[in-house]
Amino acid sequence: MADATPDEMLLKLLSAWNEADEGARETILDEALAASFTYEDPHAPEPFEGKDGMAGYLSTFLKALPDAVLLPQGAPDVTHGTALARARLDRNGAPFARLIFVGTTENGRLTRVTGFVESE
Repeated sequence: MADATPDEMLLKLLSAWNEADEGARETILDEALAASFTYEDPHAPEPFEGKDGMAGYLSTFLKALPDAVLLPQGAPDVTHGTALARARLDRNGAPFARLIFVGTTENGRLTRVTGFVESE
């Protein structure tokens, strides 16, 4: 996917938040993440590395919030190899939090994503 754009890869990763099937999530992560990948957000105790770290984080998220749905809000903004996406997290169909994700790509894969969370 070397031709993939930063916005495509960031939206692909965000789709993993809503994927209940572990195998399908793994496929999304394989397609979106570079071999050298770092993720951080205020709910992660510290930044973590790699596809396995992201897979574990998503599994924990889905177990803790099984009623949550992550909804990207419009097209991401892109500059060079970086995309910024806004999203809303709903729980039981009601807005719960607003989020911003900033993802950096290299060779069509995400190398770093940082998430910011605000209460709704």
